[in-house]
Amino acid sequence: MVTSLEQRLSAALRASLEGIDVGASIPDSPRLQVVLEALSFYLPAVLREVHAEWKHESLDGVFAELARKTSNRQVELAGMCVLIRDQGLTPYYASIRVAAGVDEVEYFDCKVGEVRNNEMVRIPYNSDKGGKQCVADRLASVVWKYHVGFGTSTT
Repeated sequence: MVTSLEQRLSAALRASLEGIDVGASIPDSPRLQVVLEALSFYLPAVLREVHAEWKHESLDGVFAELARKTSNRQVELAGMCVLIRDQGLTPYYASIRVAAGVDEVEYFDCKVGEVRNNEMVRIPYNSDKGGKQCVADRLASVVWKYHVGFGTSTT
């Protein structure tokens, strides 16, 4: 069953990918900001289905360091998200493919929360101290706290 959150994310993704070549970065724009806002609602809803501790957690924002079109209907996003409970920043990575012709997510692979020293990284939002290392440059080395996904990858 397709939810309104899924439809919103799918429609936003479809619009943001228009006119972008496969492999190209998606520029920061109002269209991308709509995608990130939709993701900030959709991601916690999907995480709640798999991880009980997300029952009382939400996101207060999603920021992209990496936004790239990986196929005609697929995007790769990575950056930081703001946890609503304590306004802490933690990294995320998402690969999302929308269905052809309908506003539906057909593939979703997302990881949230970096684990360091057996704890999830929660950098204070307004902190000017270290810790906000670029996520996009080190995706392969991140130890992720949460992972959720569905659908079949085409890569």
